[in-house]
Amino acid sequence: MNKWVVGIGSIVVLAGGYISMAHFSGGSFPTLGLPIGGERADLRSITLQFIEDVKFKDFEKAATYHHPDKQDTLDIPFYIERLFLIKPEALDVMSYEIVFVEMDSSKLRGRVKARIKCKNLIRENIHEKEAIFFFHRDSLNDPWYMVLESSLRKTEKDKNKK
Repeated sequence: MNKWVVGIGSIVVLAGGYISMAHFSGGSFPTLGLPIGGERADLRSITLQFIEDVKFKDFEKAATYHHPDKQDTLDIPFYIERLFLIKPEALDVMSYEIVFVEMDSSKLRGRVKARIKCKNLIRENIHEKEAIFFFHRDSLNDPWYMVLESSLRKTEKDKNKK
């Protein structure tokens, strides 16, 4: 009887430790479908879904991670071309992983760094790119929205500043 209690107690402690690790890592450990990891896990999940949509060339779905007011005006293929320097049709996303997820002190802005391994189908070379995806929300209860266009858009110099 005493061995059973120690065995079950050990299993409970190990499972609790693993779940705690998965939660505090922001979902970087497999969570077995449990809704743990908090907001960092949400950002990780959104980014992984976005990269998967780009991988399968579903640019309409990829635009849905942005603010609803901007979804119709987004040109995801243009931004992908700016990032990878090749047309999206010639890009084969082979694998991807999240390097880190970070939020600011207000918990209203976040960024996710991803490492993407891809193949240029024209030149037939494989290379890795690292990209940082930025997110924002208006309040703690609002959903996260990606801000892809501002990080890849070429900005004009303000003529009033030196």
